[in-house]
Amino acid sequence: MTETRLQPSWRLNKSDVRAILDENTHRPTDSKLLPIEWTFLDFGETGSAGSSVKLSASDTKARMIQWCRDAVGLVAGKPASAPGPGPGSGADDREPHFDRLDSLFSTLMTCNFLMDRKKLSREEVLDRACALLSRLPAYPPELKLECDNAVEVKELWPAEYLAETNGNTYKWSNLCVFAKPSTNTIRIALYLTMEPVLRITSDYADTIARLLDILADLYKSATTGSDSRAWFVVQAYLWAAWQHTVMLQLWCDASTVLKLGYMFERHNTMISREIPSVMPSRETIERSRPEYMCKWAFELLRSDLSSVTQDFRALFETFERQFGERSPRCNLSSPSSSGRGGKRKRVCDGKAPGNCQRFESDDVQLQSAHDFACPSSAGEACTLLTWDEQSYRDIKGAARAIDLDGTDEKYLRYCPLSCENMAVSHVWSHGQGGRPETGFNICLHRRYSMLARSLGCSSYWMDTPCIPTPDDLRDEAIGQINDNFTNSKVTLLVDRDLMEIDIHPLTLEAEEAILATLVVCDWNVRGWTLLEGMRGRMKLHILCKNNHVISLMDVLRDVTAKSTLSLVSPALAIHHYTPTQYQVSGLDMVEPVTTEQATCLLNHRHVTKERDLIVIWSLVCASKKVTKKPEDFWASTVGQPLATGFLVSGTPRLKVHGFSWAPERPNVLPSAQTSDQTENEKQYPAFDGQNSLWGTITPQGFKAEWLACRIRRSKLYQLTSEFTLQSYAGAKDLAYWRVYNVGANERMNAESRVHLRSVIGGLLKKFRWVALLLPALRSRNSSDAVSPPRPFDYQGEAEGSMLVIVASNDGDEWEWQFVHEWDGKYLLPEFTLEELFIV
Repeated sequence: MTETRLQPSWRLNKSDVRAILDENTHRPTDSKLLPIEWTFLDFGETGSAGSSVKLSASDTKARMIQWCRDAVGLVAGKPASAPGPGPGSGADDREPHFDRLDSLFSTLMTCNFLMDRKKLSREEVLDRACALLSRLPAYPPELKLECDNAVEVKELWPAEYLAETNGNTYKWSNLCVFAKPSTNTIRIALYLTMEPVLRITSDYADTIARLLDILADLYKSATTGSDSRAWFVVQAYLWAAWQHTVMLQLWCDASTVLKLGYMFERHNTMISREIPSVMPSRETIERSRPEYMCKWAFELLRSDLSSVTQDFRALFETFERQFGERSPRCNLSSPSSSGRGGKRKRVCDGKAPGNCQRFESDDVQLQSAHDFACPSSAGEACTLLTWDEQSYRDIKGAARAIDLDGTDEKYLRYCPLSCENMAVSHVWSHGQGGRPETGFNICLHRRYSMLARSLGCSSYWMDTPCIPTPDDLRDEAIGQINDNFTNSKVTLLVDRDLMEIDIHPLTLEAEEAILATLVVCDWNVRGWTLLEGMRGRMKLHILCKNNHVISLMDVLRDVTAKSTLSLVSPALAIHHYTPTQYQVSGLDMVEPVTTEQATCLLNHRHVTKERDLIVIWSLVCASKKVTKKPEDFWASTVGQPLATGFLVSGTPRLKVHGFSWAPERPNVLPSAQTSDQTENEKQYPAFDGQNSLWGTITPQGFKAEWLACRIRRSKLYQLTSEFTLQSYAGAKDLAYWRVYNVGANERMNAESRVHLRSVIGGLLKKFRWVALLLPALRSRNSSDAVSPPRPFDYQGEAEGSMLVIVASNDGDEWEWQFVHEWDGKYLLPEFTLEELFIV
């Protein structure tokens, strides 16, 4: 009897996994020394253990290039013609080139599983690994055939490259390299099943990413269709291996975090990886987005570092099943640009919330929403409850919540907020906005009263009935928001799309729909609701259809444990809404959120009122004081560390001495953007830069080590436009330890110097010195830069190096000027690791 395949399209079954487990299991001997269970090949080292030699960057790259050429040679060679025993057996006459490639790739990893020391039995490990492998996508997102021979390559494919011939027609999903996962992928699944370890595959995944980058360059040199096919097939194989590796590790990491509790520091380290240059573009991914899914909301998810694999196929399919019949809400009519009173349609392009009707619309009505059981749906009036102002003012020094017993059919009455409270987080534009003095629909009060009681609460807090209009009361209430959500027993997440999902009875498909909706719903892309969700994450519940409620943690646990692994990335993207385990002296505390992390979370989230932006920024950082001005926000951070990579963004800077480097807002995007804006204009949001060197914020400025290229104007600059590049390449010891791009000053051609002059020429007219800065990559095991030094790459979308440009007249104190994306066709100069003071 033929065994069932782990995936319908794979030639892999349980016996194949068993064979790999057996082959990689350590057999005890008389020796007391045990082997290392898991090691991988480091191309930057040569020699045996204990006598290895570190190679230079150029020698390391040369080894990797040779490996790629060897791999292509194995694929391009004539495959064996002897037929295999047939599908389902793990062998096939179209697989020999895969087997040879897999054999070479397997040498990147060595495993000696110590099965006799594991808690799980051999069969338990095998069963769990097979179940895990079956949750991998059958094949990775499609790569393009990008070469001069693309037409020939696409039409003329020999049978040995295809899993099913079908007339030898090329189809991405039919490539033979996807007929089963690599041996290394199976080894990873086995090891993570028996020994869950955070980030154990990170360096290995980064090695695959670098091999893919090298392949992408070599692939362009193919001169024939057969060469192009061979390069492309090796690229596809490594692409699948990288995707599988990252997904398996993210599953392990997410599972561990859901057990141990979320921590920002651990999360950001966990998801940090090198991204292959072959990653499909934003435009390619966007074409598969469901029509009802907001482009702006999806861009928030796509640009999140947790979405490292950029595989949204399962997410799109799940979302389409839930909302496939709906038209988008992202279009709005605006006055005609001709000024003749006509209307033209402005389409949401995903570049700014100002282009999206979900955020800005003339037809938003306060208190237009009603409970599904409200008589207003049958044409009957729904009365409004207004506040008992005296009841509100009688409470001194504490946050006010709605008193379930004291409120009657006419007035909202209040009680001090306690740990038995239910906090409600919602989106105003969904029809539940307003103020207590203008009224609150009684059907909504009845809904939240019923839900609060069902969840064991004696009161509820919601901004609409609990934050009055008078400035003194409003400021007091806003200052209490952090504590309100932190101290409440339950936080209820309310969003109209989520309220369309039926969870009665509860199914895995419904939980997947909740996840797919939550990551792109209006609630998740708002600034205030981000704050509320984070502060209330210890027990966050979601309101679904017919007032049924489900815990977010239950959704994430089930999706992580049972769904396709491509849904783990979206789950990780909202882990900041899950419980933490942050303790000080044994006491549970609110985890501090760094400035970098808070900015990352807010850099794509919308605030209707600009005045609220800095307030939310400071509250997300758990500030005890409500801060309204950016200069006050940064003044409160003096003495704190800050990642240099975080500062590489297009965010406008403060015009304040000592803070010229400081972003004046967490996001780069204006509150509105017209469709007339330049189509290709790039914006560079801030990322946390956690793996870059840290600097220190001082009262006088920002002090940090950067990779710096100092440029001094000549005395006759006004006449000659000449400048001098400072160089340290002559000092060999210094060059190795402190200089990046050694010897580049001498290699710079005239075109590159002209281009550099076009970037900094205006500054050299005003300053004696200009410096190009790159954040330096930090060693994972220390606070120092890696040796030899190299840049920390910008984490967003940029084709060339992202440079920070600073200027000075004395060479000691530097003023921030702007960031610049360097055109990669021009050569960069040398950069030396040195400390600079930016004021």
